Amino acid sequence: MTAIAAAADSRSEVRTAARGMAFGLALLAGATVFGLLAGVLAADGKAIDVVGLAVVLLPVALWKRPQIGPIVVLCVAVLFEQVVSTATPQAGWVPGIGDVLPPPPLLITSHVHIFEGIGSIHLEGADLLLFLVTVVFLWRTKPAERAWPHSHVSRSMAWLLGAVLLGIFIGVSHHGQMRVALMESRPYVYLAAAYVLTATPIRTRSAMRSVLWAFVIATGLKAAQGVYEFFRVMSWHPRPEAVMGHEDAYTFGVYIFLLVALWLFDAPMGKLRKVATWILPLVMAANLFNNRRAAWLLLGGGMIALLVIGWRCLPDRRPRMKKILIGLLIFSAGYIPAYWNKTGTLAQPARAIHSMISPDVRDAASNLYRTQEDANLKYNIRQGGVLGKGFGVPINYALPIVDISKTDPEIKFIPHNGVLYIPMRMGLLGTIAFWTLLGTGIIAGCRLARSREREMAVLGGVLAASLVAYALEGATDQGFYFYRIAFITGVFLGLAEAARRIQRTNPLAFPAWLRAPSMVPAPTVVGPAPAGVATSSKPPREPALVPLAADVVTPLAPPRRLTLVPLPAERTLDTRLTGLCSGRRDDMAMNGGELDGHPPAHEGERRKPPIRSRRWHRPAGSGPGE
Repeated sequence: MTAIAAAADSRSEVRTAARGMAFGLALLAGATVFGLLAGVLAADGKAIDVVGLAVVLLPVALWKRPQIGPIVVLCVAVLFEQVVSTATPQAGWVPGIGDVLPPPPLLITSHVHIFEGIGSIHLEGADLLLFLVTVVFLWRTKPAERAWPHSHVSRSMAWLLGAVLLGIFIGVSHHGQMRVALMESRPYVYLAAAYVLTATPIRTRSAMRSVLWAFVIATGLKAAQGVYEFFRVMSWHPRPEAVMGHEDAYTFGVYIFLLVALWLFDAPMGKLRKVATWILPLVMAANLFNNRRAAWLLLGGGMIALLVIGWRCLPDRRPRMKKILIGLLIFSAGYIPAYWNKTGTLAQPARAIHSMISPDVRDAASNLYRTQEDANLKYNIRQGGVLGKGFGVPINYALPIVDISKTDPEIKFIPHNGVLYIPMRMGLLGTIAFWTLLGTGIIAGCRLARSREREMAVLGGVLAASLVAYALEGATDQGFYFYRIAFITGVFLGLAEAARRIQRTNPLAFPAWLRAPSMVPAPTVVGPAPAGVATSSKPPREPALVPLAADVVTPLAPPRRLTLVPLPAERTLDTRLTGLCSGRRDDMAMNGGELDGHPPAHEGERRKPPIRSRRWHRPAGSGPGE
């Protein structure tokens, strides 16, 4: 029987190797054909068709590896534009500001209209992409393998989708335009779809790292594209105010949050951290060249949130964080006065602060418009009542305001201030659902940041900082409307959901001494040996590990019992895997209940242990000697 089983195993290994070799040869042949076709198209001046060819091959890749669905969704959101300018953008006149030239069409990505409608049907390329990823995942997985999210975040997401459906119904019943209603509601549907399609297929830590790698590489490519466009339009008159969309400021901000978290939590992803650090100058340059005031607001808000989380979760890092903060303050004290009245590229962060305190003519006109817009939004909120006005209904600009609809036609339906836009469209119920989702997401990120696994802690910190930046972008620059921002936010929400599930269902392996306490050697006694006991010439390197609930009896101390107690979910840089539990010292009773016949000192007093010390938990209601 043993020989038969061995032969069956060998045949199975041969078949597995043959299948792997066949797949590798097919992959090599497909890559060769794809490369030849791409070269021919590029030589004929049809480089954009290479993207279309890649889209044709996308179902094959998804069929073979359904878990790459989140990577595809994230890369599409990072690389391709939602609002695409014409081939020859025309400057539009804005009262109080002058001629404003929109961002130029970007190389290759602006020609892929994935966020635009397809013909006369109410569908977009992004809708078909989500449909494809969903169908392939459902077809290639068994029902028992689909770990649908069940958490406070998922319930808040469900309530938000319900409020969106109600908003569409109310808007259409108020004679709203169906196409516009679907356009306005898509960001929230994309947010939920990206969340579910990331949380469900991601089941391993390696899959989580793959998503982070894809985000870093895609953001680096987008930053390189932005730098190239900046130098291409330098000679234009008038020069475009920005070279990329508002959404790219959010993308670059999340990238910086990820890099800072990788260094702050000292995550064991050295290659990813190294590559992301090398790409950082390119990302910072693209963010400066993009010339968006809101970029520095959301970057500052997210960094403050991330540093607060690091300060709370990483006590050992606090001295170093203090030095970094002091250095930033010293740098800011010299940078802000030097660039206070300048308008160049390097002065953009200082200009963002200057515009809030003492705005120039251009910033003052922009601030005045937003003040007038907020007044009209409050008027519309009162008109909509508890249920709101619904999606697809034009905003009633009854109060005085500058008309910029010729430059930006969507301003009739989508204002800059998303904080007031949500109650105007979805009423009180939608407002509660949306901000509950953001609040539960931030809480989930903070809890995950206290994880003992540093990779999970990085995801938690990035999620919390990103949601703060998401709220700030939505409050200032239509951030709640942009599809790309919804995709990126949904993917990181889904990553955090998957991380919590992986920690719960697939924890890291416990040491052998926890799995088999009987195999633990006797504790090592440190100190002078009693008479008659042989001693070793070499002192032990470290004390032996203590088993669960083991009695420790030595000639040098009274009998004691050491019990391992699970610690709450928090971590420091000094925490090891064996630190998942702490020791509780219980001195066994002697002489009528006390060790030496005297009452214990400091009875009932609970002292907070120092940061670097091991925690000794005392049983409730007992003193040190009980």
